[in-house]
Amino acid sequence: MNSNMNQEVIQKQAATYVARLYSGELSAEEEMQIYAWCDRSPEHQQEFDTMLAIWDTSNQLFQTAQPKKKKKNTYWFTGIAASLVCSVLAIWYLANPAPAPLYQASIPKPNIYHTAVGELSTVGLPDGSVVTLNTDSAIRIDFTGQQRRVWLERGEAFFDVAKDENRIFSINTGEKTIRVIGTKFNVRKSDATLKVSVTEGLVAIQSSSIPSREPIDFEDAETLLPAGSVGAFNGTSEVITHVTSKEVLANQQWRQGIFRFNNEPLGNVITEFNRYRLKKITLQNRALGKLKISGVFKLKDGDSILSALEAALPVEIDRYPEYIELSARN
Repeated sequence: MNSNMNQEVIQKQAATYVARLYSGELSAEEEMQIYAWCDRSPEHQQEFDTMLAIWDTSNQLFQTAQPKKKKKNTYWFTGIAASLVCSVLAIWYLANPAPAPLYQASIPKPNIYHTAVGELSTVGLPDGSVVTLNTDSAIRIDFTGQQRRVWLERGEAFFDVAKDENRIFSINTGEKTIRVIGTKFNVRKSDATLKVSVTEGLVAIQSSSIPSREPIDFEDAETLLPAGSVGAFNGTSEVITHVTSKEVLANQQWRQGIFRFNNEPLGNVITEFNRYRLKKITLQNRALGKLKISGVFKLKDGDSILSALEAALPVEIDRYPEYIELSARN
């Protein structure tokens, strides 16, 4: 009974959060609360993903019902939306007692995991650790009774590492090797830089050319990143910043399948969205890239940003077979 009641509470909270997310009134503080709640347990993340899927399959029932006087009616709207989501959830569960994951990963071999462009996947590793892969990402693993080794071949991944003091967990990214015992952190690898954001615990980073020591000697590590820090590395330098937990979670918002931009240059927004698209968006000139935009967008609905851009900015969209171009509106 208690277990069922607890599950119902989690479902209602997830429904409320999804409704708030698309209410048009979500504050930055509330958004960080959602990320923190999802990160608190796998059950929270699973229910949130399920609610997002239900929102999609119910033809976005609530987006067309937003009241004009937002501030006065926001919480009334959120309550109704959350109740409707829960109702749809009950029907959906009866028809689908064992729902499929929102995203599926391709697993060509037992020790290789990868995602396609626009795909997200959460996979469990043999030691109990959990890895969430972002778009167009790949990892290779080698786990034995003495070691836990991972190679980040490309892309971005969030690691929730199960603690095992007898087996160091290492991630080779090419030039750098990340070593932990048990912690939570995000790693993003690009052609030019490596970015590591630590949510929980302590992360040791060193050059891959330096032999690893067992156990970890944190005092001798080249770079130490505690919780609440972000490290950016390239071939010749590194930049370490210490930020709030909200900022660290903001760097991982892709795990919820959404992006939120606050007065962000259009060029940066397009660059980020193109990571999830096969048909890329281009700008006719650099001046367009300086325009600013704010909003919440779903990764699954890649063209939603195009509608938002047309409505919010002085741009027009031209669609071609191989790409989409934004130009200044005449």
